[in-house]
Amino acid sequence: MKKADDSGDGGGAVPDGGAGHARRKGKAASALGPPQEAYVAFAFAAADLLMEADHDGRIIFAIGASMSLVGRPARLLASMTLPELIRSEDQSRVRNALKRMAKGDRVRHTLLHVSLPGGGSTPVALSGYPHPDHQGRLLLVLTHSGTLMSPTIRQKDTGLLGREGFEALAGDLIKESAKDGDESYRMTLLDLPELAELRSKVGAEATADFISRFTDYLRQCSVGGGAAADLGNSKYGLIHGPEVTAGEIETAISGLAQQVMGAPMAPESASVAIDGGGISAQEATSALIYTLNRFTTDSDATIHELSAMARPTLSQTVSKMREVKETIGKGDFQLHFQPIVDLWSNAVHHFECLVRFGGSGNSPYSTVVFAEDTGLVGELDLAICARAIEFMRQGVGSEPSLRFAVNLSGRSLSSPSMAARLLQMIHAASDLRGRLLFEVTESSAIADLVAANAVIQEIRGRGHPVGIDDFGAGAAAFHYLRGLKVDHVKIDGSYVREAAGKGDSLPFLRAITQLCRELRVATIAEHIEDEATANLLRVYNVRYGQGYYFGKPMRPSPKLHGNKAPWATPLTQWRNGLLFFGNGTGNGNASGT
Repeated sequence: MKKADDSGDGGGAVPDGGAGHARRKGKAASALGPPQEAYVAFAFAAADLLMEADHDGRIIFAIGASMSLVGRPARLLASMTLPELIRSEDQSRVRNALKRMAKGDRVRHTLLHVSLPGGGSTPVALSGYPHPDHQGRLLLVLTHSGTLMSPTIRQKDTGLLGREGFEALAGDLIKESAKDGDESYRMTLLDLPELAELRSKVGAEATADFISRFTDYLRQCSVGGGAAADLGNSKYGLIHGPEVTAGEIETAISGLAQQVMGAPMAPESASVAIDGGGISAQEATSALIYTLNRFTTDSDATIHELSAMARPTLSQTVSKMREVKETIGKGDFQLHFQPIVDLWSNAVHHFECLVRFGGSGNSPYSTVVFAEDTGLVGELDLAICARAIEFMRQGVGSEPSLRFAVNLSGRSLSSPSMAARLLQMIHAASDLRGRLLFEVTESSAIADLVAANAVIQEIRGRGHPVGIDDFGAGAAAFHYLRGLKVDHVKIDGSYVREAAGKGDSLPFLRAITQLCRELRVATIAEHIEDEATANLLRVYNVRYGQGYYFGKPMRPSPKLHGNKAPWATPLTQWRNGLLFFGNGTGNGNASGT
């Protein structure tokens, strides 16, 4: 077995000299008894430090990697308390952890810094719980904090976390903070917009030296020495305690840039408190991730805006989250239906189900994007899908000649739990085979195309066609057609508007339609406003069209008798059992309904 402690005494600590606790080293070790032998073995095998302490943190017994973790032989620890080992800035955190354990709670991975005898500190993680056999005692484990995060999610050159690792760590810290009321953690976001310009001025070598020192400084400032991340595009994040402020970080970085590159730098920062503040840990985590999303991907949310919002961000975000959750739970939304017309025959091929909240006819885009960024979009997708299925089974929606398309977020398809619930719902809708269609929508890229495609193929295998929405713009780019096997794509409206106007996008429109034709994927063009645009798209072999020219989103009136009559409008009429646009001559008008 690997020797865990290099102190030369085998790692066993002598007990303290207090009354009732005076025991020899061998007796202290044997006092652990057979039930604790597994803990001792674990301490050696994992290179951790196992300790037994009272509720005040007074160490009674220690065994394991004491020299590498706390810089002291295990035999000396029994004369100390746990707080004495920890640096002053982390004292509140360690005392909160001891209080929680004394109350019977289990503590996992509280990030701390040990003060080393020769100066300096080392990052560790504290875990522990009440001793199962001795009342008034605690079993504690100290471990290297770096072992908590998988090395694969850190950059090899800087040692910084990636985006996903940073989110996961922030979530864990929020949960710990919520348990012990510790509100000392802060998340500081940094933007270094001048970095690219300085790189061109001072060269790659000097820039690499600055980044090496800069990232090392971020790690040193962060809790546990490992809570710093590279978020891309010269943006960084770190989680730290109250001993350092965002202003101090900005000053240090500016000075470092002057020292290494000979040029000043004015980094921008925003700090957010990682606390529960009357909200659940899950809500706080989602709100924090939403703030992170805005910082890294939303060009409209500048770091100055985030800085002004700093503390209110979480509470405001959570308030909106609760509002959206309540809307979903109550079903306080309606479905409106916009026709998609076959440009070759003028027959209405299907209707797109468009959600509207609270009786409003306004676009739900901002609410849907918010739901995506805060992890609520899966529940929203399921609620809309259930409403559409219910609509198609009764009343005017049950007309067998009508088909309806429901939007699904790519994030719902990528989530195993949401995908499973969605597929279960679709499997139970076998009676709507061929009538129920789906369109994959996404305001940001689908992270796992393989997983999403697997879900799509199961949906298609059940007889429900699937398409890609807003193709050619944003995240829905050409590589989607390589990774996702679908039945149709909806060409983004920006291409259609430009083609009908200046004609700048005609080459792109031609490329999209030609590629889809070769892949045997149907095309739908949206935002068709007039007959001239519809005719242009026919020339380019676009099969289907959608826009105000064919009809605005509508709700069929239940006052009209039968299932067909409510769908007839000034722009559409029934002929031979099918719904057509126009009066049979191919002419329509843009008045809407």
